[in-house]
Amino acid sequence: MAKGNPNEFDPDSAIIDADLLVKYRMVTRAVETLERAIDAAPRHIGLREKLREILIEAGRRDQAAQHCLALASLHVAAGDVERANERLLEAKRLDPRVSVTGQLRDVRETSSVPQRPKKILSGNLADINLFDIIQILENNRLTGVLEVTSSAVSGEIHFDEGLVVGAKSGMDFGRKALSLFAGAADGSFEFEKTSEAYDRSIKTTSNTALILDMLRIKDEEDHGLGKLDTLQ
Repeated sequence: MAKGNPNEFDPDSAIIDADLLVKYRMVTRAVETLERAIDAAPRHIGLREKLREILIEAGRRDQAAQHCLALASLHVAAGDVERANERLLEAKRLDPRVSVTGQLRDVRETSSVPQRPKKILSGNLADINLFDIIQILENNRLTGVLEVTSSAVSGEIHFDEGLVVGAKSGMDFGRKALSLFAGAADGSFEFEKTSEAYDRSIKTTSNTALILDMLRIKDEEDHGLGKLDTLQ
């Protein structure tokens, strides 16, 4: 891992060495090689990306998730908000136990543009549960609109400082519209931070209570025991 001067560290050589070790099924040694390289260059994105890749392929998802969190911070520092967002969502998918609230706050601050809507969170619902997204927005006390497009439903959920205050889907509004989102398990989502306050078509003091209502109504609908308009 030297380049010219033997004391000069070369991250590219570490990556090449790791690829060679993986090729010959020496995954543990490849991981150790990259870990030593990261100790020498902790802010090198390429090294961590390669280690993340190898850990995922080796099925070491919890370790890969931790490197995704580290990468998110590095991408934020580099001004690459989109890539930081991708790594945060990947960390949550790899290990649902991890918390991404602190890093999401960094992404939000980095991507802020005064007086303009800011798209600070987006992804695929196959990778992260809608209710986890709601929790992330609540923990960060974000105000804005969550746009959801899936095979089950398309529409918006409105937030005021993290609390769900409204929803709409087609001709439906409020709690009736919100209950439709319980079936969204595929498709895409995108959260746009705004400074405007949305009309409160949903009155509650707890997102958890709303989520439980959504799940209860969906369960009743699945079993033919109720109608969506019972939320009204």
